[in-house]
Amino acid sequence: MKTYFSDLRLISSVITIAVRLLSVFVILGLYELSIYLLPKEIEFVSEIAVLTCLVFGVFGILPIQEKISGFLKSTFVSEYLSDDPGSSRLAHRRFDSEGLIKNVFPELVRLTNSNFGKLAILKNDLVHYELYTYAHKKQRKVNTFEGINPRAALLTYILNKRSGAMIGEPDQNKIINEDFVSLRANFILPFVFREKLFGFLAVSNIPKDNVRHELGFLAGKCALAVHNQILSSQIAENKKYRKELENAGKIRKFLESPEPPMVGDIKIDLLSREPGELLEFFQSPSGDFYFVFLRLSVTNAVSVLALCYILGTLYSSRLNGELKNILQIKSLVEDNLKEISWTERYDLAVGMVQKETGKISLRFIGKKFKLFDASKPDRNLASIGWENIETPGKDALFLTWNDRNIISFQHLGIQP
Repeated sequence: MKTYFSDLRLISSVITIAVRLLSVFVILGLYELSIYLLPKEIEFVSEIAVLTCLVFGVFGILPIQEKISGFLKSTFVSEYLSDDPGSSRLAHRRFDSEGLIKNVFPELVRLTNSNFGKLAILKNDLVHYELYTYAHKKQRKVNTFEGINPRAALLTYILNKRSGAMIGEPDQNKIINEDFVSLRANFILPFVFREKLFGFLAVSNIPKDNVRHELGFLAGKCALAVHNQILSSQIAENKKYRKELENAGKIRKFLESPEPPMVGDIKIDLLSREPGELLEFFQSPSGDFYFVFLRLSVTNAVSVLALCYILGTLYSSRLNGELKNILQIKSLVEDNLKEISWTERYDLAVGMVQKETGKISLRFIGKKFKLFDASKPDRNLASIGWENIETPGKDALFLTWNDRNIISFQHLGIQP
């Protein structure tokens, strides 16, 4: 039995009753039309009319009735609050978290008989949460840092409280109690799907036991809605970035040769390249060759977009003749990473091979790089903090990242 009959449930019930009454009148009208059109000479006119109405009602009117009811409820009532299976399937197909925030959030707060509540929704980065407040029938979005820390102990705590957590429970510690106070909450309901927290509802009142059962059912729908929203966005982004990468590959094929050419007597070999890495070669007007290796600490749609942006900036600077030395290239990459607000760790190596002298200059950021001579693989020739300059001898020089060979340099003019 529903404890609270809210405005949205009243609208849903009115829609159901109105559509069913309309179906009854349509079937009655169809019956009268059948009586009027059937020849009067045949026997059992009424029975034939009833059978006709029954067939059309089962195979025609009932499906249309469900469609109309689902459409009206999706327009005036959130699909996630509807008991209609068709509306629920529609909600899952639409992947619409906006309807969840606009309609379901206030309804959840009202079910607890609270005047104030906060809703946390997991963002597409699967780390941070967007927070929304509801107070005195008004909603607004607040910044994440004003609410819950994405690494707070509270999130781990409520993950194991499927039916909700109340303030002051015996297994709570001081930090979790402080999180309850900061959220102005006495009760928190988590949205859990496949053992992952996709959000939570924090309200000022502790709901009754029968209401908590209904809230738990709606929380499962909310978690699935947020999961589907994130999944849908990731699929769309992956398709977009895959297309962008294909276009970038075509453009790069026209701008540069697929393999680095000879630089004087120095042969450069590209040994490996993995997803999530940027490894490019640029030739200056003087014939010198620059190379850039950028490895981001995470590999996802956002990192792919960041690498594409850095690649476009490097090509633009190269075409404008702005690539003059490795320090300038290093600063260009770092400044652009700051510009796109990249806060994760990254490893960067920028180098140059001089055509006239055959010297190799190298600057890098990160502790996983190593430059060594093939005859002395245990000795690192490069150090962090300044420009390292080496001249290849009869043995090849190797640049490695995380013990993986990336580039080799060999002076072909010197015979072993």
